Amino acid sequence: MAKPFSTHYTVKDMDISAGVHLGNERALMIFQKGRVDFFHHIGLSDKNIGSKIGIIIVESGVKYHREGFLHDQLIVNVAIAEIAGKKFTLRYTVIRESGGQELLSGFTTCLAFDYQLRKVVEIPDVFIEKTEHFLIEKINQ
Repeated sequence: MAKPFSTHYTVKDMDISAGVHLGNERALMIFQKGRVDFFHHIGLSDKNIGSKIGIIIVESGVKYHREGFLHDQLIVNVAIAEIAGKKFTLRYTVIRESGGQELLSGFTTCLAFDYQLRKVVEIPDVFIEKTEHFLIEKINQ
């Protein structure tokens, strides 16, 4: 299994819900932080995953395992679950640094998107090359 990319996130005031814990909607923001940091780590971005091709997110899912609280230090792990033609799926696990409990897990499915042509395109080879180390499974289509 591939080793995931890891980054950190600190739970802030704006992340706390009326229930005095991490708000359910914040999970996607934490996943986004993980994705942005991951892409930056490999020299890419949401707007350029290679060949000036960006991404659009077409599906996401979250599983809530336990509560998160103000000032919790989190580890956000990101891996490529699959790459297939025009899409790829990122998998996330979010762990409380103290104690190592998993708070969240989930995924986002992204399409390669040419913003100039306004259409979905094949994933650039450079993206596949730069993410191979983080790939769990490659599906040829």
